[in-house]
Amino acid sequence: MQCEHVNKHTGQCTRESCEGTKLCPIHSGIDPKKFEKRLYRLQNHDRRLRHEALSDHDELRSIREEVAVARMLLEERLNSIKTDADLVSACGPLNTLLLTIEKLTSSCLKIDKSVGNLLAKPVLLKMASDIVTIILEELADVPGHELIIDKITARILEVVSTLEGDQDEKMV
Repeated sequence: MQCEHVNKHTGQCTRESCEGTKLCPIHSGIDPKKFEKRLYRLQNHDRRLRHEALSDHDELRSIREEVAVARMLLEERLNSIKTDADLVSACGPLNTLLLTIEKLTSSCLKIDKSVGNLLAKPVLLKMASDIVTIILEELADVPGHELIIDKITARILEVVSTLEGDQDEKMV
């Protein structure tokens, strides 16, 4: 639905109104700082919500947002396919979107590694060992604490062994 704000010089606002209001974010009084924080100011409410669900609000937001937009476009393109002919005609654009997502994701992973957001497995195992030691010290007075510690250790090792990561660089 179009924003109902009318400017006497430029006419009716062409932006989409916010859900539950008759005005766009700019004319409805919604906090513009929150709206402006996003790299992409999507006017369509459903697309904006989907984008926010796919985005991570932490570091590297711009790359993550672009991954989110690319995934959203891929989803919309896949959802628009109704027939076999549609699928055949969509192969090129779908391939382009998939390659774009792969490149963006790869770039994001490289940046994460370069800024130290990923841990090498030996570092992670050392950290798990330190956690178990702390728990052991805290439970020293509890009868049967050795059995509890053995179970905790086994569970931590199970979690660490199931982590997926780049095996060549042993990063998680």
